[in-house]
Amino acid sequence: MVRFRNTWLVAVVALGLGGAACKKSDDAKGGDKTAAGDKANPAGDKAGGGGGGISDANGSDLSLLPVDSEMVIGLNIAQLQQSALWKQFSPKIMDKIAGGLADFKADCGFDPLDSIKSIAMGMKNMGGGGEPDGAIVIHGPDKAKVLACVDKEKAKAKDKGTEMTVDGDVVLMKDKTGASSAFTFVNDTTMLGVIGSKGTKDGVKEAAKGGSALKTSQTFVDMYSKINTQDSLWMLINGNSPALAKASGMGIKPKAVFGSINLTDGLTLDFRVRMASPDEAKSLVGMMQGQVNNPQVKQMFDTLDITGDNTDAKVTVKMSAQKLQALVAMVGGMMGGMMGAGGGGGMGGAPGGAP
Repeated sequence: MVRFRNTWLVAVVALGLGGAACKKSDDAKGGDKTAAGDKANPAGDKAGGGGGGISDANGSDLSLLPVDSEMVIGLNIAQLQQSALWKQFSPKIMDKIAGGLADFKADCGFDPLDSIKSIAMGMKNMGGGGEPDGAIVIHGPDKAKVLACVDKEKAKAKDKGTEMTVDGDVVLMKDKTGASSAFTFVNDTTMLGVIGSKGTKDGVKEAAKGGSALKTSQTFVDMYSKINTQDSLWMLINGNSPALAKASGMGIKPKAVFGSINLTDGLTLDFRVRMASPDEAKSLVGMMQGQVNNPQVKQMFDTLDITGDNTDAKVTVKMSAQKLQALVAMVGGMMGGMMGAGGGGGMGGAPGGAP
């Protein structure tokens, strides 16, 4: 699991998840540095050309995320909160942050989780290779309430080693390591945050103009058009991202991995692994089918299909709530067994032990 430095945790908090108490160039003719493939336009597409562009509800978000993002993630909070599975599992999650949320609500007078409708982020250096760097867009929080709350949270942030300042309509944060982040509002209910190399007033203002946006990459637009972006969660990961380093170690070198997961009263998953050629995709499909065409594996899912589509290997999964819960219980039991086998005093024996 990727670990963010304190400045990013505080940034996310200040961007609506609980306050400090909870801890491209715009030249479309140039090389296509995008999450949708290798950094130097590997798929041979020209940025901004053809494909019809993006016109769905996420289009405005993508105009604010950097074109050189290695990992792009969208989270549909409003949809997720309506799902039966979320209602079942969310109390366990809420219990872990209840204390911080209670403090935040007492200080600021509103519940940040109730206000958030969706989140989109475009990042690089996720999973290693340096400090996370990129932008996040959050829809829902009220500008006036959040900015009023910042003044109330400054002291608590300082106690945790983070300096918070306000410069005009930009909130700036710097943690004890010197790492910086900044956020502002692009309208009354949409926040834009930037961390890493451009986590400054000028950096977040530049990002708000949308001059170096994912929408200018035709390679990204092509892959994005194949994702169910209204699902609970969707993502696209560049094959060069450190997050896919293990795949390369197994001899699999994808150009990108992209797709979505949807939670309702069950779970559906639609993902694609884009390879350099149809032959590579066919080989990957064959390998994956060999691993899952086992009756004992198949019976764990309502649907488990792996097929080829030109340069893509497609994975489709459907699970009822009962089968998902059985799988979660099985995986949890396996992990518990592995931790228990490590001997006394391991992670399983210490409440709150670090993962």
